[in-house]
Amino acid sequence: MKVFEFPFGIEIGTVADLDFTPSGSPISIQGTVNHQVLIWNQSRFALPPEWSNPDFPFVRALPDGRALVVDTGFEAGKGKNAWILRQNGTQAAVDVYFEIGAAPVEIVPLWGMIAVAFHPISAKAHGHPVLPIQKTGVAFFDLQGRLMMGFNQEASKLGVACENVRCLTPLSRSQLLFAPEKLTVHGKEIENPLVLFDCALRRPTVYSAPYPRPEAVSMEHGIIHLASPEGWEDQIITFDPEKKISQHRGEFLGIFRGLEGGAFLSQLSNSDYVVVVPEAPEVSKETARVFETRLPEPVPGH
Repeated sequence: MKVFEFPFGIEIGTVADLDFTPSGSPISIQGTVNHQVLIWNQSRFALPPEWSNPDFPFVRALPDGRALVVDTGFEAGKGKNAWILRQNGTQAAVDVYFEIGAAPVEIVPLWGMIAVAFHPISAKAHGHPVLPIQKTGVAFFDLQGRLMMGFNQEASKLGVACENVRCLTPLSRSQLLFAPEKLTVHGKEIENPLVLFDCALRRPTVYSAPYPRPEAVSMEHGIIHLASPEGWEDQIITFDPEKKISQHRGEFLGIFRGLEGGAFLSQLSNSDYVVVVPEAPEVSKETARVFETRLPEPVPGH
């Protein structure tokens, strides 16, 4: 397992969320509950005036060079809470202002659309309203903020339904991998379900993982990585869904998020992030080279 530090400037307070632009540079929301700003291309931009400085906001770099920011505060979740921004000199101009739904679990930009995962039970437990859109499992919006489809609505044509998505990871600009708490195929519940969803074909491929409820997932060349599954907290497990073989890849502390290319972004503290690349034999060298083009040398001792 390789670990790459990702140093970036802390402009104000702590880092509330972090993503990478298409060129590999960081884009982040930084600040405190009293004031937050967007750090984009090493410049500071004010967030929209409606911004409530939530504890767990989202910032995602869109493939077209713009940025998506989402306010996850309680009041914001009752209406419009998402903005697509573009750089306009020293300002972040608003191109689209729309409602993405309360308490999203994960948000993934794709070509021409944005995928949003929901976990209604978790939302309710934290005091958020449970809205119909959350029952989609994963909702898909176009770049004008209009709801295009929901996973459950599309998958129901094939007898597939999911509940309470834990994590969501891009595999490409048209494919996603996610882990729901529950998934049924023609009424039969699948043990430890994972779903690969092709957004272009609108068809799911269902896998049964060796361990349940991962904190994050990633995949490369058909090999799936599970970060911190239940019973293996802070561990990374790699498995081949075709050969039904799993391997323990190592232990690493942090809050994981799956990345395209078979890796994970791990948050170690409010201002410390690293990229973790599991060393599966089929993918480790190629995947590591992708990240070495944008990241410094591995941290000694990992």
